[in-house]
Amino acid sequence: MTPVPADAAATSAKYRPDIDGMRAVAVIAVLLFHLELTRFQGGYVGVDVFYVISGFLITALILEKALEGTFRFAAFYQRRIRRLVPPLIATVAVTAIAASVILLPDDMGPFAGSAIAALGSFSNIVFFTESGYWDTAAELKPLLHTWSLGVEEQFYLIWPALVVGLVALRRRVPLVVSVAAVTVIGLVAALWMHAIDPVAAFYLFPFRIFQFGVGALVGLLPSIGPRSARGKDLVFLVGILMVVGAVVLYDAATSFPGLAALPPTLGTVLLMVAGTRGQGRLGRPLLESSGAVWIGRVSYSMYLAHWPIITLYRYRTGLALTAPEQLALAALTLLGTLALHHGVERRFYRRGAAAAGGRTTVSPAHFTLRTVAVSAGVAAVMALVVVGDGWAWRFPNLLLSPEAIRTGMDDRFELIRDGCSLRAIDNRQRCHLERPVQVLVLGNSHEPDGFNFIAGGFGADPDVNLMSFGTTNDCPGLVVSDAGWRSDNANCQRRLDSLFAIAQDLDVVVYAANRPYAADKGKFLELVAWITERAPAARVVTLGGYINLATPCPRLVNMTGSTGACADPGNVEYFEDDPSRFGLYDEVLAMTDVYVDRVALLCTDRKVETCATESSGGVPMSFDQHHLSLEFSLEAGQRYAAGHPDLLQPSGT
Repeated sequence: MTPVPADAAATSAKYRPDIDGMRAVAVIAVLLFHLELTRFQGGYVGVDVFYVISGFLITALILEKALEGTFRFAAFYQRRIRRLVPPLIATVAVTAIAASVILLPDDMGPFAGSAIAALGSFSNIVFFTESGYWDTAAELKPLLHTWSLGVEEQFYLIWPALVVGLVALRRRVPLVVSVAAVTVIGLVAALWMHAIDPVAAFYLFPFRIFQFGVGALVGLLPSIGPRSARGKDLVFLVGILMVVGAVVLYDAATSFPGLAALPPTLGTVLLMVAGTRGQGRLGRPLLESSGAVWIGRVSYSMYLAHWPIITLYRYRTGLALTAPEQLALAALTLLGTLALHHGVERRFYRRGAAAAGGRTTVSPAHFTLRTVAVSAGVAAVMALVVVGDGWAWRFPNLLLSPEAIRTGMDDRFELIRDGCSLRAIDNRQRCHLERPVQVLVLGNSHEPDGFNFIAGGFGADPDVNLMSFGTTNDCPGLVVSDAGWRSDNANCQRRLDSLFAIAQDLDVVVYAANRPYAADKGKFLELVAWITERAPAARVVTLGGYINLATPCPRLVNMTGSTGACADPGNVEYFEDDPSRFGLYDEVLAMTDVYVDRVALLCTDRKVETCATESSGGVPMSFDQHHLSLEFSLEAGQRYAAGHPDLLQPSGT
């Protein structure tokens, strides 16, 4: 979501104020989204607006010089470095100073890694690889917003060579045709990847290239803009409704990017087309007003400044923001924007000038070397933080060290890694398909919790073969057919094929998912129903949910000195005190033979503050916000088995 203010044109005569107005719309949408205003939950589409604008402006800048034969790669990259890197270095450095005071060591280490990635223009790749079971909540990553800057910088790395190459081939293939082909191929790749891995489609540059491409096409087709005032207003109105509609109507549940990225992308295209010959009566007041233009000009600094301010505040005080806090953070963002824009951004770059005010005596090459050296120096300090375990010496009295937290996270998978999985159903050392009782644990990222719970209570039974599906989290596009269940992911499909082969032999199916009755769990119901059609005697066991925290349990422990904080109602965002109030409760219970009520098992009178929060050995119930630790799950399973020794007996016995 980076509002990188690319050059409006090679000269100020080509400057379009409405482009700055579009940047203003985008950055305000992002800011309101990050401040968690209810009506702006789709504000993340601001990134799409910025990518289209960058494609338009950067292509125009490259194309003008390439057609003249004067384009120089070195000059282009030196200008990009002068434009982008000094504010980024300042943001990373100031955020690092604040983080060293606020972040606990287990969060400081990953922060330092993200700082190195941001300075090296690959933070989007780092945040992509971090997504998964133990991905820290987005609200706790002060430099998460630099992912989109990584995408932008990768665009700058690849696009100039591509445009110059296409210019050289323009006598054989018209430039518009070749850029359109790149755009269409990029769109097809983005939609394909979204079906396979939505996270990759979101974070990685190849699957965003179509948005830069459509912006470039607008610049290559200047005659498509409407000439009449009515035509301009109509195109503007449709475009602004598409962008603002996405901001207002989208939310975290929207399947994004995929097809959902098209409305804000095409809406931005229409806004640009409407202003090709100047905006009309509707567009001019919104996009060309002095206020909108000013926000657009400072949008890069505003984008860089806002997220660290919001994130570090939330880290220190809690994740939920009140209205006064939202106003205060907006004011702090404005102050940070002014400081960064006037203190750093304008000191090194102004539009239409080679340097700030054109007064510098430092050559572009020397400036680039100095900037790279400063960036490397900051990265080196951050590397010391990484190897120094988040500078744990800052907090000498921590109950949980970063190493203990990492170990706890990894130990959660110990049994499921070494046990029988549908990934390797033919492994005779792990899978004992000849045993009388065949048990399959099926779920999302909480599948290991269910596996550990059953293993703790019943894993020693020589009659039981305990199997795991391997999580449905990597199973996009799940559909059922006569041949079984199908998924767009090859690894998931192999597990589904194994399930098809053994479904009729299952005696027990354990459904283990976070928030098991939530409205988005319909596929689990369908999958379990499909299994029981093939194994009518199989017993279905639903493992009830437990506690979801707004803040990771280890941080609460280190801040308060007790695991009791992990059951403080003020820190809890989900608790199954009354399962019947959740969306699919009736449907889940209808398919369930045995409901394992972990709240009744581990809490008194179903009150969250009475719930168990650690094992008998003092291991916290969780090493993040909701996945349960190995020791806690094992002991919970043992406690349940003591009162329900026949849990795994099939329904027909």
